[in-house]
Amino acid sequence: MWAKIIAVIAVAAAIYTRMQTVQQSFIREDANEEYDYIIVGAGSAGCVLASRLSEDSSNKVLILEAGGEETDNKFVKQPAMQGLLRNSKEDWSFKTVPQKNSCWGCENKQSLWPRGRMLGGSSNINGMQYVRGNKGDFDLWEKMGATGWSYKDILPYFKKSEDNRNEEYRKSGYHGIGGPWTISSTAFTPLAGIALDAAKELGYRVGDINGEEQLGFHSLQANVKDGERWSVSDAFLRPAMSRPNLHVLINAHVTKVTFNGKRATGVEFVHGARKKRVRAAREVILSAGSIQSPQLLMLSGVGPAEHLQQLNVSLVADLPVGKHLQDHQGIITYPEYWIEKPYSLTSDGINGWKSNLKYKLFKQGQIASSLLDVVGIIKTKAADPKLDLPDIEILVAPFGLGFGDEQSVYDFVGFDRKFIKDYKYSEFLNRHILSFVPFLLHPKSVGEIRLQTTDPFDYPLIDPNYYDDERDVISMVEGIKACAQLAETKALKAIGAKLRKQTVPGCEKHTHMSDEYLECVARTMTTTIYHPTGTCKMGASNDPTAVTDPQLRLV
Repeated sequence: MWAKIIAVIAVAAAIYTRMQTVQQSFIREDANEEYDYIIVGAGSAGCVLASRLSEDSSNKVLILEAGGEETDNKFVKQPAMQGLLRNSKEDWSFKTVPQKNSCWGCENKQSLWPRGRMLGGSSNINGMQYVRGNKGDFDLWEKMGATGWSYKDILPYFKKSEDNRNEEYRKSGYHGIGGPWTISSTAFTPLAGIALDAAKELGYRVGDINGEEQLGFHSLQANVKDGERWSVSDAFLRPAMSRPNLHVLINAHVTKVTFNGKRATGVEFVHGARKKRVRAAREVILSAGSIQSPQLLMLSGVGPAEHLQQLNVSLVADLPVGKHLQDHQGIITYPEYWIEKPYSLTSDGINGWKSNLKYKLFKQGQIASSLLDVVGIIKTKAADPKLDLPDIEILVAPFGLGFGDEQSVYDFVGFDRKFIKDYKYSEFLNRHILSFVPFLLHPKSVGEIRLQTTDPFDYPLIDPNYYDDERDVISMVEGIKACAQLAETKALKAIGAKLRKQTVPGCEKHTHMSDEYLECVARTMTTTIYHPTGTCKMGASNDPTAVTDPQLRLV
């Protein structure tokens, strides 16, 4: 009896100790009048910059974040609870303008674009995948004039930042040890090994996605440390916040970059319901992301002259800010396959008391899962022969989108409420499912971001222009077919994988799984994969489409 009482007390004490762990805050109440460097946005780039610049004690650095602390929401640290951060106060909750050629199943044909609104930015709401990008992309950048951005040039910096926990990967020469950013192999369910066996059956290479060769299928790597999300704020910003030369201000919404001629001199921002101004002796660094960096530049007079004149914004520089917007669009959890083995994540499994207790005590179990097991990079027959690069990425997910309730489905992908009901997501909360997330790697369609008004608190107009170029939907169809081929292997048939044959609402007139049907699916179930880019394009100084040079200075 006493042994049981002691065990209960020990469990209670462990839970209490974890709950009482509080990190000392070094958040400033106000800013000084001048700093050497002012960083706008404490997201994935801003946190690293603040850490690196403040290593030199002679540099006075200020970083301004519009959101609050990431520690305010307990779900931030819990990898499997990432979906609960959507449409929360930690999410900017952007939406695109209604799309013509895509998002037919989304509410008002608009795609939800979540962006992190807290210290650490989107690194605190994302799926935690650690995928560096294809070396061919970086080499292409250099050929186009981005000197210093080839893969051989940037690989040392990837390695410097990384502390990879996989012993095999460490030996390859492509990974770092002892860096601030912890990278773990996070494949959680038995479906990881089964999916890799399926890929081998089809002749795909299996290896390290961040190693010598990216083509093939790979066990997932993620920025997870000891069962918790390990974001850029954890790895870079918080260890630096005790430095006296680094000041961190939260709930500080920057409204304008100030200029003297074409030289940035500081910023204006709203903090505590007051308008404030701070000067930069050396540089103003915009790291507010692909949506808000161009918005802030245009509000400050840097952007397309015609657009700014229409809004009566005084012109500082006529540059193609907001143009060249591209995104990795795809489909989240399609196609879905029922499986006969109890291998996947389910609603009861994640939300049950056993799972929660295991996580609180040991930071293990389903809640410690980053929700994805395997990632594949493939080159379909629709790939651009001029680029000689892969065109599709496939994520293997040990769940179906219906493992949350209807509100969760809406928050995650923004499908129309009627679409969610008609597709019967709620009927499969605890069904064991293997699903795929195929998406484009090199879309041809190009969109833009424009100001809606000159009010800095109004969201900009976001138009990704998904599937405007027919080549994109052709690649997407091939990507879905590649997923279906995996399901036909012996490895997946051994667990009873069977296609969920319910017709996607709106695509009833097409023969199921025909190319026409899959095109309809792609255009109906379109979702962002959260990687918008290009709106402050880097390029050579003589590139008329560039906003910044290879040193990321305005051209």
